[in-house]
Amino acid sequence: MEQKNYLKKILIISSNFYPEISENLIKGATKLLDSKKIMYDILSVPGSMEIPLFLKKKKKDFSGYIILGCIIKGETDHYEVVKNVTLSKIYEFSYANNFPVSNALLTVENYSQALERSRIDKKNLGENAAKVCLELIDKIKIGRAHV
Repeated sequence: MEQKNYLKKILIISSNFYPEISENLIKGATKLLDSKKIMYDILSVPGSMEIPLFLKKKKKDFSGYIILGCIIKGETDHYEVVKNVTLSKIYEFSYANNFPVSNALLTVENYSQALERSRIDKKNLGENAAKVCLELIDKIKIGRAHV
């Protein structure tokens, strides 16, 4: 797949709260994008709750977003708050703007589950998020062109 003329660039927004997990997810996503010669930028933010702050601000410069990160369930309700607020804001933006957003924002019980899902030699959900983003861009952009 070569760079399509309607494809500007992809923005990967990555929460760095769990650096090893984020690095694994980024490796999976960028490996796929590199193999398809798709241009991308990476924006790292401290945690998942910071991701929605950049969605509107960066929209005009990119054709789609890949959201990467990890939220691990703890002993309090904080996990539910972070997960619910972050994901609802991400998808509110996507649906309101008809803007392609995919995510591998892992919501897991423990660190070993996060490793399993993030590693490129295991479930490789970073790569999967990149595939989904590209497919959404194709469907939305091609759909607009044929309307």
